[in-house]
Amino acid sequence: MRILVTGAAGMLGSALVPTLAAVGHDVVATDIALESPEPWGPGQPGITHLDVRDRQEVRHVFAAVEPDAVLHLAAETSLEASDADPDHAYLTNVIGTKYVALQARSAGIPMTYISTAGIFDGEKETAYTEFDTPNPLNTYGASKYEGELIVARTVEQHFIIRAGWMVGGGAAKDHKFVSRIVDQIRDGARTVHAVTDKFGTPTYAPDFSRCLLGLFESGVFGLYHMACGGAGTRYDVTARILEVLGRTDIELVPVTSEFFAAEFPSVRPRSEIMRNMVLDLQGMNTMRPWRVAVGEYLLTEFPALRASDRIPA
Repeated sequence: MRILVTGAAGMLGSALVPTLAAVGHDVVATDIALESPEPWGPGQPGITHLDVRDRQEVRHVFAAVEPDAVLHLAAETSLEASDADPDHAYLTNVIGTKYVALQARSAGIPMTYISTAGIFDGEKETAYTEFDTPNPLNTYGASKYEGELIVARTVEQHFIIRAGWMVGGGAAKDHKFVSRIVDQIRDGARTVHAVTDKFGTPTYAPDFSRCLLGLFESGVFGLYHMACGGAGTRYDVTARILEVLGRTDIELVPVTSEFFAAEFPSVRPRSEIMRNMVLDLQGMNTMRPWRVAVGEYLLTEFPALRASDRIPA
């Protein structure tokens, strides 16, 4: 199957493209970031330009590629950037999604749209399921939810998949929370601060990619949550990082979100904990517990930061 992937150069694409290619799919990877023509290495798909905000370019790529399916990863994911420039967020996350959805409908092919736990307001005391009503608190969440609505009403055969706190990509692609902590460790920090008042579930990109592949090939279309098992705070995730790396030399200090308010002013939900309820009910949930997945990620991508591997000063 020929699969067109938008936004392929990011964290999720770093795992998803090789996963699709490994089982024989003809992957056409696109992005606006073309710094590396072969980001997945020799023998893997290359990457070509596509700006989903350009209606004519989207039409041209669909006509040239003639895909059998499209996976839409392209998005503005920064909450601060989205709040600072709502037009940019809506152009990328809503209008760009509309352009892709319209071409998918015209071609009569399935569309997969990656969404986020950030569409919820965080007030629920238990995990969010696919049957809860979204109520986004910020521009990013609102724009991603509007993208969901466009896909649902435009493309009959669709997957809308909500991810949690994405983890993966290694040093080159990881620009999220785990990378922030890893960078501090690499830079020799002796104290790390992490918030205790924000709850969620890490979502390991390779696990997500494998689970998505199974769902994609099943043809059981619909709305899904796809996060690793379990829940925790940012503090819990940081504690797990230090535990896996054996970094007893680093002090972990609990703080509230106010500690980082100047750096991250956008409103964030108190809870982004999700349960993969529909996957569970269909017997298709292959996502592992987040503590296991985060441990594998650290030992695979950052082994040099382990305490036993460090050279004494």
